[in-house]
Amino acid sequence: MKAVVTMSAGMLALVLGLFGAPAPLAAQEAEAAATTNVPPARVANGTRFGQWVVTCEALAVNETACVLTQRLVRASDGAFLAEMLAFSSADGTRRYLGARVPTGVYLPHGFALRPAEGEAAESRFVWQSCSRDLCEALIELDAEGLAALEAAEGGLIAGYRPGLLAQPLVFALSVDGAEAGLSALTSSAAPAGGE
Repeated sequence: MKAVVTMSAGMLALVLGLFGAPAPLAAQEAEAAATTNVPPARVANGTRFGQWVVTCEALAVNETACVLTQRLVRASDGAFLAEMLAFSSADGTRRYLGARVPTGVYLPHGFALRPAEGEAAESRFVWQSCSRDLCEALIELDAEGLAALEAAEGGLIAGYRPGLLAQPLVFALSVDGAEAGLSALTSSAAPAGGE
């Protein structure tokens, strides 16, 4: 006749602590502890994700807001073309691309973005506001839309008309790294323990 021995979780922990657990079990426990008890690592200001840089701003004591940014300048003279921003909604379910351009832009012409190659439709941003120095435009993208922009062969081109009588200003850009960066920002902003 065989005796069945049962141990409580506390007793099992004591036995394993005294005699050591087999290496695979110890590794699994360490991995489980790392995923459940340790809060996600904060993404540091200045961290790079492809073409993007994390930029954080203090909102209040112990409260910051972080976005991905890239500043685009003309290669020939360093003139400012646009600052692109990528960020998520507070719950991480929606993705946004923003564009900041110099004041004076001809608003009815809009700000547009499309793959450099192929016949894909352009994405039109909606103007949000203008300050003394900049005008901002915004577009909401789902995960598939952002992935399609990242995967575009030859990169992307964007453009706007800087003034009523000016020719359209068209320039190349890349959103490579946007999804990875936004995922990292979303997970670092999530409360510990998945709450």
